Amino acid sequence: MGVPDLVGLRLADALHILEKSGLYATPMIVRYLPPASKGLKQDCNLEERVIRQRIVGDGQIELVVSPFRNRPLDCESCKSTYEEEG
Repeated sequence: MGVPDLVGLRLADALHILEKSGLYATPMIVRYLPPASKGLKQDCNLEERVIRQRIVGDGQIELVVSPFRNRPLDCESCKSTYEEEG
């Protein structure tokens, strides 16, 4: 059985899929914080997603995760700042 593709998934979902896959691999989680994330508040709507995966040893899989903002589409800061010209 092959290793499931976990890239792009939320960490909790990736761990659940890994557990259900029948693959006997111990996940090793590595957190990556890009420079732009230094100003992010930890209490804001962040979720960790898998950005890389690889087999690192016998029975181990490395999951590199990074925080992403989870904003609803109607969020004020997501709306266009340009006004339509009439």
